[in-house]
This record gives sequence, structure tokens and C-alpha cells, in this order.
Amino acid sequence: MKARYDRTFEYGKKMAKYLIIFSLVVCVCSLLVPQGSYAQVIMVCATVVLMIATIIVMYRFCRCPYCGKRIMAGVLVAKSCPRCHRSLTTGKKVK
Repeated sequence: MKARYDRTFEYGKKMAKYLIIFSLVVCVCSLLVPQGSYAQVIMVCATVVLMIATIIVMYRFCRCPYCGKRIMAGVLVAKSCPRCHRSLTTGKKVK
């Protein structure tokens, strides 16, 4: 039986994007609630936890499937591996 999601670069990229968007939403909501309230403290803590989760997802799943190099910077726009210069979706060499 195949897993619902393959733990690949595309999965890591998608999860990182969702976590960043959700942390930005929680951060903006924390700015809208009254200052010094418990809700604001909880939302700020949730923002920090979501950003740490984003870093963990990027560290664990965002690597080239061909050479194994971690792609942390620019993971949302990366189309090819900076080390082996292969396409991250098709695996063909990119010039």
C-alpha cells in the first residue's frame, strides 16, 4: 500500500509553504488582538512554534533526490539542484 504522501522534495516544499503562510496569518492576528493579553502571548508563541516547524520540515524533506544536498535557501523557488544541476521534478540535467 502506497502512503498518501511520498516524503519527497515536492512534499517538503508544499509543507514549508503552508507552514510559512499559516505562521504569517497567526502573526498578523496577534497584532490585531489587544496588546498584553493572553491571546496575543499565545499567538506569538504559536508563530514561533510554526517557524521552528518550518525549519524542521525544510531540514528533513527539502533535499535533492539525486545527490542528497539540502536545499534550504530559496526552497520555494528552486527548480534545479545547485550541486548536481538536475531538475528537482523530472531528474534531467539542466543547463
